Amino acid sequence: MKNYLKYIGIVLFTIFSFYYTDKVIELSEYNNTILVSIDDYALLNDKKCREGSINEEGIILGLSGISVDKNKSYSNMKGIGFREDLIEYKSDKCILNKDDNKDKYIISSNKYKNNISFVIDIINLDYYEDMISIAESENVHLNILVSNNNYDNLSYKENILLKTNNDIIKEFKKKCSNFYCVNYNSFDVIKYCSKEGISSIKIKNYIDSNLLLNMKKSLDKGEIYFIKENSFNLNELLSTIKYIKSRGYNIVSINELF
Repeated sequence: MKNYLKYIGIVLFTIFSFYYTDKVIELSEYNNTILVSIDDYALLNDKKCREGSINEEGIILGLSGISVDKNKSYSNMKGIGFREDLIEYKSDKCILNKDDNKDKYIISSNKYKNNISFVIDIINLDYYEDMISIAESENVHLNILVSNNNYDNLSYKENILLKTNNDIIKEFKKKCSNFYCVNYNSFDVIKYCSKEGISSIKIKNYIDSNLLLNMKKSLDKGEIYFIKENSFNLNELLSTIKYIKSRGYNIVSINELF
């Protein structure tokens, strides 16, 4: 009788072992299917950083990317199966990005997107509101270059850049929490602004007048165009925006450009 029970126990154990092994193999194959699906998805959707460049003037920003976080994505899908909405990503940050290079001037943004940015240099507050209205009618976002003095008189306080010296940066931060410094009149702002954790832009393209003609000559991806606030540029702004759009470019805010 004891031997009989022993043999039954052995048989049951053997059957259970086969069943358990089969389930382990099945589960392993199931999990491998998820991993393969995640790998295939990453192969099609990963967007690696496309690095910028640097010279003695400053930096041209890179275009940071994203890649699939395979470990987190797999953890989300275990017991469920592959689902695109459970994919998680991680940033593939370029070395030449604005946040980690505040000790260098930004010359332009990346050359991989058809984006440019317009910055209105506020002179006397006579024309900038009309310039903004024209831009908004074309669904375009302008940036504003201000001094500490004329900032208080602005009705439009978005996308701000500051023409500054070292005496007013801390004071201006109390008024405006998100802005960029600009080397206006060749003043070397970077050593002061970087200490305050603020990125600095070097003026490369400045347009006093003949806006449309100058844009036709210099239009290029990633560039920042500083436009003097005056009646000449106001009168040509709409035709210039339409021309730029016809060439397949987008005029975006400075934050979107970067």
